[in-house]
Amino acid sequence: MHALTGMASMQLTTRMAVDAADHAAFITGWQQDYAQLSCGRYQGRLDELCLPRLQLFREYASCETFQHCQPWQGAMWFGIPHPAAGDRLRFGGRSVAPHSVLVSPGGRDFTLRTPANFLIYGMVLPLALLDLHTQLHTGAHAPASWQQPGVLTLPPDVYQQLCQAFDSVLDSPPAHAVPAVLAQVSVAALVQALRQGQGLVQQGPSPIQRRHLDWVAAACALAASPADTLPTVDMLCEQLHVTRRTLQNGFQEVAATSPLQFLRALRLNRVRQVLRAPAVDNLCINDLAAEWGFASPSHFSYDYRRLFGETPSQTRLHAAGLASA
Repeated sequence: MHALTGMASMQLTTRMAVDAADHAAFITGWQQDYAQLSCGRYQGRLDELCLPRLQLFREYASCETFQHCQPWQGAMWFGIPHPAAGDRLRFGGRSVAPHSVLVSPGGRDFTLRTPANFLIYGMVLPLALLDLHTQLHTGAHAPASWQQPGVLTLPPDVYQQLCQAFDSVLDSPPAHAVPAVLAQVSVAALVQALRQGQGLVQQGPSPIQRRHLDWVAAACALAASPADTLPTVDMLCEQLHVTRRTLQNGFQEVAATSPLQFLRALRLNRVRQVLRAPAVDNLCINDLAAEWGFASPSHFSYDYRRLFGETPSQTRLHAAGLASA
């Protein structure tokens, strides 16, 4: 049974986020984790339309992020990033060309390294529904390349038409709209666009790219739990049996940043999540910082404010205000 079973026949929602972790929890039925990588106050938005057996959304994030994502089981995800994303966008450790469609099966993890001011459209639907609409429009089954991880590049005009079709559905569909008609319009636009990209598919990561992804996953695990010292690049090199230069190159491929910057940002994101939890109202911030490896309170406070655009105390006060409301 997939994630949209039992929902209302049509549900359009818009959610706003001031924190990457909150933003990650917005999309219905997904398992996700977002970490903010670039400096500034985070602003996120999700416009999501849930129809029977189909999910269409448009997502925006103001800051650079590293995302672990998993769509709901038994479906296919098609992501259409805005072409202005530039060369800092990574999908599964691979740079993404403009006018691309990203493809990933449900129930399987993928990673996104997103640039600042990132906009992406997404559609999730069961394989059977995708295949049915493909047969209706082409007389043939959905190609195998639409059912496995990969990247499909579209002609610019076809890409633009697809985005416009999704915008027309997401921008306040009329209350009397028939869900089946909205679903048909949305899937038809996707199928017609994908047909124009046949033969241009790039499949999943190569063995080298897979190793790079594993290195980043090891860094995420190293930074995920409290420790009295910050994880270092040397610690990661020793654990992975690679040189600093090799590790640096791998991180640039997957995360478009250095291992040291990545590790530090992950730890700061973890501290932020703890500060925003109601259970830490009386916890000394300096003690919390030390618990996560930040030995110098002044350096921690500076790094925290630089990344998130507010002090640790402001984060906790804001979280307490939201809880009271």
